Order: sequence, then structure tokens, then C-alpha cells
Amino acid sequence: MADNLKTNARYQTWIRMNKLLIFLLFSLLFILLTFLPINLYLRVLSGIIALPLIYITFILSYSYYQFAAFGGNYQSKIHDLIVAKVNWDGQGKMLDIGTGSGSLIIKLAKAFPESLLTGIDYWGDDWEYSKDQCQRNAEIEGVSDRINFLKASATKLPFKNDEFDIIVSCLTFHEVKDERNKTEVMKEALRVLKPGGGFVFLDLFMDEKIFGDEKELLNSLKKHGVSELKSYKLAKVMKLPKLLLNKKVLGNAMILIGRK
Repeated sequence: MADNLKTNARYQTWIRMNKLLIFLLFSLLFILLTFLPINLYLRVLSGIIALPLIYITFILSYSYYQFAAFGGNYQSKIHDLIVAKVNWDGQGKMLDIGTGSGSLIIKLAKAFPESLLTGIDYWGDDWEYSKDQCQRNAEIEGVSDRINFLKASATKLPFKNDEFDIIVSCLTFHEVKDERNKTEVMKEALRVLKPGGGFVFLDLFMDEKIFGDEKELLNSLKKHGVSELKSYKLAKVMKLPKLLLNKKVLGNAMILIGRK
């Protein structure tokens, strides 16, 4: 009977469970200290430290629930939105930068059954994704014959110039650690895009601490060969729960759709 049961693909959310557990444990620790028979000053200080930790733990827990399939399923919904924004006949090669556990690229493979796809990710120790997990998910979903997963940094893509017809990326550029200037990371993505090729990028582009001034970012991309460029605030094209609009979650999220 067990052989007849279909194994389900396993996709992690963007919220790291280990990070969530760390904040939860420290929150509980400082809350506990406020009730111990110790110096009053230390108890008050512990309570003050506990407050922001509790807030962060709540935001992370709520976001995890909303992104997960058993909750709001918003991670999958956002991936569906990106797939819908890809304007392409499906003939050629597609690249997914920051493929994670393979959710987006597998949706794209199903939407464009004649395409050949590549998913790259660094899959660092700080994340709970892996290349093996992506490959297993692709096999379960029946698209592994058209997807190639590679370990690589978004700052130095192992591809020739003008190699891909379509490039997508979802909430990856801001996480890249080996290049402080995120515009340079995006320019590297454009390097491997064919002239006339299209891209759909979703990231926290409205966060000036990460991407700088929004207008300067868009102008820089245009100067780097982008012939068409449209930007949409995620909250304008998708109804999101209020807490997901927190600037530490998706409040700064924007979609960039363009062509080289």
C-alpha cells in the first residue's frame, strides 16, 4: 500500500526555522529572567530586552504561517504571480537566480513545457534549502529532465554572455552577501540575458538601505541595456495580510519586469 502513496514535494518557506527558533528561545529566556528572584535592575533590563525579541518572534512566526502551504500559502501565490508575469512563447532557455528549494522554477517548468531551465543557488549553511532537495522535488513533480540545478553565486554566474531568453529571481538579490552593491548583482544577471530577452525580478527594491534610491536603481538598469522596464509595488498587484506589509517582511517588495 505504501508504494501506491505519492510522495509530496517539500518546499521550505522564506522564513528560516532555525532563525525563528533562536529568537523564540532568547525571548523565553529573557521572559524567564524577569520572574526569577534576582536583582530588580536585571529583571527590568531582561523585560526590556525581551520586548523586541517577542515582537520579532511574532512577526517571523506569523510570516512563516502565511507563507506556508498549511497557512496562507502566500509564497506559492507570489511564485504564481511571477509565472503569470513571464511574457514568453516558452521556446528556449530560462534561468532562476536563487532557486531555493525549487518551488518557482518547477512552476515555470510546468507552465512552459518546451523550455529548458537552470536554477542556481549558493545554498549556504545558513539556509535550510539544498541542491539535492531541489532535484528530488523536480523528480517528484515530473520535470527533472528539463531542469539543471547548479551551485553558484549570483555575483559570478557561470554562464556565457547572452545565454538565456528569460531570467527570473524572487527575493534573492538582497540576500547576496559577497557584493554590497546590489545593482552590480542585477547587472550580472542582465549580462547572461539575450538581447530582446525578458526578466521578472521581485525583491525589496524599495528598501533604500539595501538598493539605494529607487529612481537611481531603475536609471542604472536602463543605462545597462534594459530597453523596457516596468515596476509594480507588490502590495498593489496582490492583496496581502496587513502584517506581511511590515517593512521587515514584504512592505518594500517590488516587481521589476523588463526586456534587454
